[in-house]
Amino acid sequence: MQRLGSILTSLGIVAAAILLGASVSGVTHHLIRLALPLPDVPAGRDEIMAALGHLLPAALIVFAGAAWAFPQALFSSAERVARQVYAWGAAWGAGSLYLFLMTSDVFPHQLLVGAFVIAIVLLWLGYALFGSDRDVPGRTGIGGRMLAAIGATFRLLLKPLTWLAVLITVLPLIAAVLYVVNQDFRDAVAEFRVRQNVSVEGDWMTVPINTKTQLLQPITVRMEPGREGSMLVLERAGRLYRMGYPDNGTKDLLIDFAKVVGEVNLENGALGFDFDPRYGKGGEGSGYVYVYYTSYTPEKQTNYLSRFDLSLPDAAARLASRYDLIAQQRPPSQYHNAGHVELGPDGFLYLSMGEMGLEDSYQRIDKTLSGGIMRIDVTGKRGVPIPRQPDNGKTQGYTIPADNPFLDVPDALGEFYAIGLRNPFRFQIDKPTGLLWTGDVGSTTWEEVNAIEKGGNYQFPYDEGGHKTTWDKPAKVLGTEHGPIWTYQHTAYDRSVIGGIVYRGKRWPELDGKYLFGDNYSGTFWAIPAQNRKSDKPLTLGQADKYAQRGFTSLIQTPDDRILITIMGSSSAPNGEIVELVPKAQGAAASIAGAGAVAAAATESATLSAAAVNESYVTNCARCHGETGHGDGPDAALLKEQLGVSPTNFHTPQFKAKDRAEIRKAISEGGGAVGLSEAMPPWSSLFEDKEIDALTDHVRAMPAE
Repeated sequence: MQRLGSILTSLGIVAAAILLGASVSGVTHHLIRLALPLPDVPAGRDEIMAALGHLLPAALIVFAGAAWAFPQALFSSAERVARQVYAWGAAWGAGSLYLFLMTSDVFPHQLLVGAFVIAIVLLWLGYALFGSDRDVPGRTGIGGRMLAAIGATFRLLLKPLTWLAVLITVLPLIAAVLYVVNQDFRDAVAEFRVRQNVSVEGDWMTVPINTKTQLLQPITVRMEPGREGSMLVLERAGRLYRMGYPDNGTKDLLIDFAKVVGEVNLENGALGFDFDPRYGKGGEGSGYVYVYYTSYTPEKQTNYLSRFDLSLPDAAARLASRYDLIAQQRPPSQYHNAGHVELGPDGFLYLSMGEMGLEDSYQRIDKTLSGGIMRIDVTGKRGVPIPRQPDNGKTQGYTIPADNPFLDVPDALGEFYAIGLRNPFRFQIDKPTGLLWTGDVGSTTWEEVNAIEKGGNYQFPYDEGGHKTTWDKPAKVLGTEHGPIWTYQHTAYDRSVIGGIVYRGKRWPELDGKYLFGDNYSGTFWAIPAQNRKSDKPLTLGQADKYAQRGFTSLIQTPDDRILITIMGSSSAPNGEIVELVPKAQGAAASIAGAGAVAAAATESATLSAAAVNESYVTNCARCHGETGHGDGPDAALLKEQLGVSPTNFHTPQFKAKDRAEIRKAISEGGGAVGLSEAMPPWSSLFEDKEIDALTDHVRAMPAE
């Protein structure tokens, strides 16, 4: 009976700790934020039930084992309580890790941390209240017994078996740290969770169409006006290419502005582009494209809308033609940039800009260009002059359409077309209706699909997903308030909406008149009727083959009514894709790539092209070693200053004297494996063997000085 009593009492303490942890989750969140920038996850009923459902079974198993090993009553001695503390730590670690990796539940980190601490305090307090002074010579009363329990807990650290429990306890904490600081770990966790929990049943499939051309994180694609059989692909690092449609193996570099983009991480990089309304028509503007991108260093971030002239003869001249229409400075947190650029049927250019963490600009149009859809006249011939400059920004080279809805508001930035949006990453203007359809990426609970009207206010931050938030609604609301057309609540895998397209085409009549969109994390695609009213449950179409930060980033409809989707892939290897959405019943043969897509998807070249290897080197190695391998990358000075080490110069006689096996080992296992600095990380977990071999040969082939 003593064993059963110990188990039941301990389970009761855990249940109480979870409930108490939910009540103090706000305090716990602020404490956690001192160490890790994790989002606020409110502890509602679903989060409490998830914690109970996973921690209690783990605790039952571990507590039963502890009761078998230590049959004394739970509060019979300070050491018995201390052992139960470590048993609880092991149960908490195992249960939390299972919840993090293996379930579809949102991970309620602040509730779990609060419950962990509270349960330990309750165990100590239980001994203080119900223990015996005979176990604590020289100490009496509740205070003495409390100190005895705490002391016994720390003394157990002298026993090796205790450290096994400690290791299990800290595993979720280690995972949380890696999740915050390492993008590849985040991607791997997301992919693992999706594969464990998501089984998408739909009648549509994706088929790769870049069967002959490798791509490094393609973020969006557009068909080139006036040039049949050509499409332009924007890679996230800051490169714009022209390739064939269908893919014919050509990949011509049009612009390389990667140096301006700088470090690419989280939600940064080249984000979107579109063409001038005069593109391909001869005369002024016939070669203009407009690209929206971030320029980031840890100290500063500026978001740009820049114009480049593709009519110039080479990539260097096109880069030199850069003209910045918008330069908006923002905090260097990297999140919520939005990123879509689209030429509207009215000939004006539309641009989505996220809230950028600029809280003092929420629901305001007189401070910064953020949190809305902008509309400008890039020809400079059909609007009025720019009325004023944004805070910490500069605008030039365009006019404001005279019918922009907020142009007459005192002190307003006239560019705003719609406001009250958080991060409308992708949108499309539906020509028959004039509605601008977007997916607005939410905070920690809700994702939205909105049908944007001119002058609309979509209620961020005081309302998300049709639910009031803790933000106060302004006393005077600008524009016309609108709620979302469709919302969905976060799970572990559906948590980042990607706006899509209203399909208007004859190739797939069953999709005609539907808005197609999806979720970047889970890779799921859906369809709802493109009607300006709340929608019922969407139709699930299918699923991409990559997830989270490697997942899909844009959808377009081609002139021949096909649906193309960009899938980024890894930042460390050119495995990005352009895929086509086709019915499963018709198979890959229905794609523009035809039956060849099956073979391309099923087999992989045994060697990497020289261009692909160089791209991989520039993306992953050049920040330290320099683009030409002279050890002069942008991070070299920082490494020298902070760590006292200099990146290897691949052209020196000292490097040339090293054998291939040593160089390969350094790349694969890190600098420490060959007696060099630990600042050189191991790449074996990110690169396949053939990629490591290719990079080894690439740096060895650099000429001697």
